[in-house]
Amino acid sequence: MQQEGIQQIAVVRLSALGDVCHAVAVVQAMMKLYPTAKVTWITSPLEARLVRLLEGVDVIEYDKKSGLAGMFTLRAKLKHVIFDALLHLQWSSRSSVLTRMLKVKRRIGFSLSRSREKQNWFVNELAPEPKGYHVLDSFLSVASVLGVQGVTFPCQLNLPEIEFDLPKSYVIVNPCGSKVEKNWTLEGNRAVVKRILEKGLTPVLTGGPSELEVTFSQNIESGIEGVLNLVGKTSVESMCTLIKGALLVVSPDTGPAHIATLVGTPVLGLYALSNPKRTGPYNDIHNVVSVYDELAEKEYNKPVRELPWATTVHDPKAMQHIRIEQVLAKLDTLI
Repeated sequence: MQQEGIQQIAVVRLSALGDVCHAVAVVQAMMKLYPTAKVTWITSPLEARLVRLLEGVDVIEYDKKSGLAGMFTLRAKLKHVIFDALLHLQWSSRSSVLTRMLKVKRRIGFSLSRSREKQNWFVNELAPEPKGYHVLDSFLSVASVLGVQGVTFPCQLNLPEIEFDLPKSYVIVNPCGSKVEKNWTLEGNRAVVKRILEKGLTPVLTGGPSELEVTFSQNIESGIEGVLNLVGKTSVESMCTLIKGALLVVSPDTGPAHIATLVGTPVLGLYALSNPKRTGPYNDIHNVVSVYDELAEKEYNKPVRELPWATTVHDPKAMQHIRIEQVLAKLDTLI
């Protein structure tokens, strides 16, 4: 059996947090198929905090800032390990070079249709064509070479106890993405917060500690009573627990939206820059409010079905095209 011949498995996915969420689901499915195998996951420091919630994974951090010196340190650390298989789940050339620091028998990468930055030069086995359009389906296609057929949600994560006093019923509003272009409007977020309050629920604002996110969240809650603002006050680990307890997460395309999928919380996604069929909340594509199709067709003068898989919209004001009434109408169906 294939399982008997595979006892050491390496996974390389450094970032970003949302993509690592997709990879967590795939790796957990693989671990169920190979319960005796040792899994070593190389990832970035922030994402490592999420991966460590997955029991049974040996997590090794690689900081991109360390460059080649960090790669050579990694090679020295793992010089005595021969991996039976490596899942190369990142499209970057940096990650491809990193994989060459490891001794590996089977280097498995994406199919040619999904391969980018010459990833196929660094592997010796290619995945079959993915069965779906989503990024997670691409990851799953790589793992399918080892026999993994599907993923299940919610994932089994070792979540910490929450350190906040929370209301019984709350909805998370995560207003900021990894780039400011992903953020929806101030007026739109305030309208969502008010609607949540009208439903007798508590809106909880979440986000990172950057000055932009803290200021934006303060402007959202300004003059509105009953909002719990936790922006800048949560770790990756506590964010997972916080999201698991929520009724719903309202968010653009960013980490917390995909954490919600991992822990089984519904998501109302707000999309304009990327195709939600490719990067949306995996179990809640039907709950996405998106203007991607119309903006992409306007920018490229082609139907979306004729555009390359990873095509994005470049309009810096794309998110402003999402109308408040669209989002409130979808919100009313979910809470």
